[in-house]
Amino acid sequence: MAEEANTADQSQDAGKPHGESTPTDWEAKYREVLSHSREWEKRAKDNKAAADELQQLKESQMSEQQKAEAKTARLQKELDQLKAEKQANEWRSQVAAETGLPSNLIVGDSLEAMQEHAKAIGEYVASQSGRRLPQVSDPGRQPNRAPSDLQQFASSVFSN
Repeated sequence: MAEEANTADQSQDAGKPHGESTPTDWEAKYREVLSHSREWEKRAKDNKAAADELQQLKESQMSEQQKAEAKTARLQKELDQLKAEKQANEWRSQVAAETGLPSNLIVGDSLEAMQEHAKAIGEYVASQSGRRLPQVSDPGRQPNRAPSDLQQFASSVFSN
């Protein structure tokens, strides 16, 4: 039986010369895929509208106490996130002050992790440069310098 199907395929191929096949109508295929895509897009929009409507219905059926509890839970979550960010920034500042590294290079989710990361960066930089990182006494203050020759030249050129 498999031999019959195989000979049938060979007899159909024998009628067509090699190298010639029926041309593919790419424009028709494109239109078909495009219409299929539009259909799924319409379904997605309908589903979104139905989901929004369901959410509004659920909210309207909630009691005032349930609404207050939901709002409290959302606000508590935001507060916890802000506290975590604040704590991480404090740790980052502490480690930056201890190591002399810029705070934006220090990452980690705990003080110990940040200290280890800063230590690793310091060791890497020291191994690359052969010296330790300079200690910055007051990282926020700009040094007191007299204007350079280039600044004096630029001001003299543009002042006229």
